[in-house]
Amino acid sequence: MYFDFGIVVCPDGTDIIDRNKRTFYHQLTPVQMVEYIEMDVQLELMDRLEQKAREEVEHKRKLANNILWKAACFCGFCG
Repeated sequence: MYFDFGIVVCPDGTDIIDRNKRTFYHQLTPVQMVEYIEMDVQLELMDRLEQKAREEVEHKRKLANNILWKAACFCGFCG
């Protein structure tokens, strides 16, 4: 089992998340495992929000191209 990301610590103390790297469970200490689990949850939430935003943009794009929507806006029924 592994995480689909790796945390890289820079010389100045900054942590960078590298999603092209895999980190296997057996490579981590218990404290690092907790940090990776928390980061995994945060990344999953950010991915869901990003997907939701993309779906909303796509929905608005499709709605803007819909002829019935354009007719309703022309008649003053929408904003």
